[in-house]
Amino acid sequence: MRRRGLAAALPAVLGCAGMLWPAPAAVGQQPGRTYDLASGAPVAGAEVRWVPGGRGSVTGSPNHRFLVTGPDGEFMVRPAWGPGGMVEVSAPGYLARALTWADAGAAAWRIGLAPNPHPLDELVVTAGTRPRRRSEVAVPIEILTSAEIVSAGAASADRLLEELPGLQTTRAAPVGSNLLIRGIGGARVLVLLDGRPAGGALLENRDLSRMSLAAAERVEVVKGPLSSLYGSDALAGVVNVITRGPAPGFGVDARVVTGTAGRRGAEASVNGGGSLRYRITGSWRQEDRVPGLPAESGDAFARVWDLRSRLHADVAGRWSLRADFSYLRERQRWPVDRNFSGFNDNTGYSGWIEGRRRTGPGEWTSGVFLQEHTHLYRSAPGDAPIAGNRDATQRERVLLAKSAFSATVGRHHFDAGAEAAHRGIRSPGKLVEERVSDRQLAIFAQDAWMLGGTVVSAGARLTWNSRWGSDLAPAAGLVQRVGERLRVRVSLARGFRAPSFKELAWKFVNLGGGYVLEGFPDLEAEHSWNLSGGIEWHPRPGVRADAEIFSNRIANLIEPGFVGHTPSGLLVYSPRNVAEAVTRGFDLRVRAVADGTAFSAGYSFLDAHSIYLDADSMPSRAPLDRRARHTARAGVSWIAERPAGLRLDLTGHLTGSAPIIRVAGDGGAGTEAGTQERQDRLTALDVQATWGVGGGVELGIGADNLFDARPEGWRNTVERRLRASVAVRGLFGARAAAG
Repeated sequence: MRRRGLAAALPAVLGCAGMLWPAPAAVGQQPGRTYDLASGAPVAGAEVRWVPGGRGSVTGSPNHRFLVTGPDGEFMVRPAWGPGGMVEVSAPGYLARALTWADAGAAAWRIGLAPNPHPLDELVVTAGTRPRRRSEVAVPIEILTSAEIVSAGAASADRLLEELPGLQTTRAAPVGSNLLIRGIGGARVLVLLDGRPAGGALLENRDLSRMSLAAAERVEVVKGPLSSLYGSDALAGVVNVITRGPAPGFGVDARVVTGTAGRRGAEASVNGGGSLRYRITGSWRQEDRVPGLPAESGDAFARVWDLRSRLHADVAGRWSLRADFSYLRERQRWPVDRNFSGFNDNTGYSGWIEGRRRTGPGEWTSGVFLQEHTHLYRSAPGDAPIAGNRDATQRERVLLAKSAFSATVGRHHFDAGAEAAHRGIRSPGKLVEERVSDRQLAIFAQDAWMLGGTVVSAGARLTWNSRWGSDLAPAAGLVQRVGERLRVRVSLARGFRAPSFKELAWKFVNLGGGYVLEGFPDLEAEHSWNLSGGIEWHPRPGVRADAEIFSNRIANLIEPGFVGHTPSGLLVYSPRNVAEAVTRGFDLRVRAVADGTAFSAGYSFLDAHSIYLDADSMPSRAPLDRRARHTARAGVSWIAERPAGLRLDLTGHLTGSAPIIRVAGDGGAGTEAGTQERQDRLTALDVQATWGVGGGVELGIGADNLFDARPEGWRNTVERRLRASVAVRGLFGARAAAG
């Protein structure tokens, strides 16, 4: 980060002193320019170094002078440069490049730089209260950059993530999409937007398909429990969608997309300001498909509107203020039977106000978060529900205050803080009291101790809740550097998931279905112990290989099961702590970048099974439903130098076959496994082509599942999808900043 800041500041500082390039071009000089191969935008702050006699003769010499490109990526070719030497160009976030005199001249000194999709030591924000270097973090983290998000062309977060090895999507009830991380998912995966919880979790109305990728800068996925920092729901892992922050200078970005299956979408962002900076992004998308249902489910429809905004302000040099606001509205429609359709209406908003202040060796951060989410299910004939029928609207509300202190003292990077929350839901006809709420208080601390090439980390979070009690979630890790090219990491963490409002206080009667759902107030929290270890190897610049092995054991799994009959004969289902689960396996990944081409490949093996008592009270094992043992992904991205701005992406992904486990309805708290079927293997190929044609305009076409593979047994939509898009970046004079 320090290098990036210095490189960005050098053109202004040294240019004013006349040390880099003269204002008028001298006789014998010609202009040169550095630009982004992917977008065609200029690259400011790039170092242009001339090496007489060829590469390596004087590179790295402290007395060797170099040029730094200006705001438009420009520099002046020196008269002393000539045949027999080379020009070397480097910039933060890009792959370094070396050209001979002849090659540079043939390109008219227009030097394209390829973005580095695999930086050596990127910053991560999900594993701490402040950004931390990846080399300091022991927990396994998967990072998807903005380039990978664009190349995927995904309409929502679930489609982006479902192709990653070790991750799978599964159907939510009655429709929607949940995520499995290493075989564990649903309520056990915490979903964040810019570090704040996404709406719907308290009502058990989770649906990753409603989360837009508009203005997304990166997505971080923590594979393993992070309850030591985030508490409940982070038992299996964390997904954090991080959006772009405001930047100086006014500009507008826009994008429209169309495709098969009725896909339509548009988004626009406005960015600007100086000491007070802002970014506002609005998006709309719809499809003739509903997540969680197969393509053959008939007349279906899903539409999402959302708005996201962020303000940044610097006050008196020591204060930094931030305010975020988001709004979402969703409508889903799908056939329930021959004459009726089901309708989901979801609406939510959230706001976050945060202040940061430098104090001594560290920084204080304090903020207040307010979120409200409503969910309404209705059924009716036709294409729209009955107007005004909103008596069954369910509502959740969260008010949270948080304060944390981060500091670097000697070799210690220390974080500590406290969080207080008031949470509540209203669910007519589905809860004993209709309205329930709780109060929650948590304190947490973590420390990273730097010992030369070793980083020892430890942390814990203590959570107290007025309804279900208290819980302690510790974690420890070790990162060891072995030489300059190898890192070894080990982590041990305890995760937990507290019982939900509905699991504790359900009271829902379905006469048509012949059953009753009842809560159980004596439920205990689910717990897991996760042990993982891995290596990260950089055999040469631009090449990186990772390997990770993990074992996760979850106790007190909460599952609904049959517990008896009512006096009128209705079946009674109620949640109990009835089972344990074990997930274990390993991940492999290789990434390489060279000559404008990026290659990546990954594979994950998973063994996931539950342990329960059978009818004879003997421990038995059963595979978990729809958990594929094998998942893999391989992709190649090629950025062409001519025509500039052309990028091609080819991605293949595999999800192996998986068992379908059906639990018998009278199986004694859901412990009897019924018929076992198979979800067939899915092998698909995705392609994407984008071309920056100039003027900030980018055209794109793509296809998911190009050969239209449709395996048997899948509950989600599996079909070929085509799309085309037009994007315009940096309108009204902010193109350089947008690039």
